[in-house]
Amino acid sequence: MSSDEARTDLPEVLLEQAGTLVIQKPHGVSTQMRVDEQGVSIIERIRRNGYPKAEVPHRLDRMTGGILIVATDHDSLRFHNESIRDGLWTKIYVARTRRPTHAFKILGRKKLYLRRKGRSAQVVQSGGKTARMELLAIADVPGQHELMDVVIDLETGRFHQIRAMMKHYKAPIAGDTTYGDETPVTPLLTHAMMRLPLPDGTWHLIRADLESEGAEFDQELHDFMDQLEAQLAPRKK
Repeated sequence: MSSDEARTDLPEVLLEQAGTLVIQKPHGVSTQMRVDEQGVSIIERIRRNGYPKAEVPHRLDRMTGGILIVATDHDSLRFHNESIRDGLWTKIYVARTRRPTHAFKILGRKKLYLRRKGRSAQVVQSGGKTARMELLAIADVPGQHELMDVVIDLETGRFHQIRAMMKHYKAPIAGDTTYGDETPVTPLLTHAMMRLPLPDGTWHLIRADLESEGAEFDQELHDFMDQLEAQLAPRKK
């Protein structure tokens, strides 16, 4: 067990309102585990720190960090599940990937079909689930020309969707050995920004701290995220 997983304190809370916690999930920690007697997963840590009825309407896989929505009661869970069903969530991710040839050509809307096979997802021609996302921007990684940071608007939430689709487009998450990349770095995939409604009728734009775990990003990436935040911010009544 890693030193990060051994922690059982409450993760950083970005927002608490209307039966909802917005958590900044650390990379490398499980959202939920089938057996978790020591309480190291995010949901168990939350339950053991004052929210015994907490549930997650969505999950981030162990590798992925950033914004995680937690419902602290049944009514909130039902509301968020309905919001997901109705497509009301806007989910922006930042992925650090290998830089493919002609990198700018990967920008734009993408649609593939994915099928889960064991602990990974595969792109298939038919018989899979529709997976859609839009690659909004790319930025250099300081001091690592062979890598790039990609800003992604995730429209569907399939199992390992970003990881499998980026591999398909020859830009796998750097260091993601599950999808064939052997770059000697810690994989970096972050749910970086989110726009969503809460059960009390308010809308919120939440932005995670990309550099909270020591990663460095080019100023161009920060500038783009600032612009995107301004575009997505809910209008004040």
